[in-house]
Amino acid sequence: MKPAHRTEFLTVPRLVADALEADWNARLRDLDALQREHERQNEADHSLLDEPAQQRIRALTADFPRIWNDERTDPIERKRMLGLLIEDVTLLVDDEVNIHIRWRGGRTQSLSVARPRPMSVIRKTPAQVVALINELLETANDRQIAARLNDLGHRNWRGEPFTLKKVMLVRRTYGLKSRYERLRESGMLTGEEVAQQLGVCASTVHQLGRKGILKRHRYATNHRYLYEPPGNVRLEKGAGSRYGGRQPRLIVAQRLQQGAS
Repeated sequence: MKPAHRTEFLTVPRLVADALEADWNARLRDLDALQREHERQNEADHSLLDEPAQQRIRALTADFPRIWNDERTDPIERKRMLGLLIEDVTLLVDDEVNIHIRWRGGRTQSLSVARPRPMSVIRKTPAQVVALINELLETANDRQIAARLNDLGHRNWRGEPFTLKKVMLVRRTYGLKSRYERLRESGMLTGEEVAQQLGVCASTVHQLGRKGILKRHRYATNHRYLYEPPGNVRLEKGAGSRYGGRQPRLIVAQRLQQGAS
């Protein structure tokens, strides 16, 4: 019985060694297969990037500005390009912005740029333009002012020409009195107020304004006018005829009284 136990004891290590050897050989075969695959892939990559292709790539790396400024280069691609060149960036913000760049490869560079202005300042209409609009409102409406500003070469903060709505926005933002408010403060009357004084309808007043019998001042688009006070006058209606007849006219009441006396 003793020799049998000894044979069994010697067989177990041999089995373990055989298993380890088999596993080792399998791993060597896997490694060899991976190396052959790696070499095959390298050969395939080299076949795709032949010498002319490699020269073009090297030329592109030397012409970075052209690639960066090309309209076909997406913003995302520009970020990737920077990621290939820059290791990290440090910003120190004070009266100006100090930029410290660490390029890949170890080179460092420092830049200083003006601190960006707040958007509220960028969008602010220049004081001289606001003053000009205030001055023009004495004699012109918003649409006329927009045309005048454009003729003088003024633009808004976006570099766009002025329009009716842009002038209205500036006027309201800076609390400038409108053309209508200024005319009313100077004593101008609406068509309805003049019609009440003369005892006629508003459409008659507008007709007299178009004919120049009543003096009027335009304050907005769509033919909106305010009228100078007619004073102590009476409206004498015209007489129609096939030859045009007599036009209506305003007669001063005082003159009528003198004529009657």
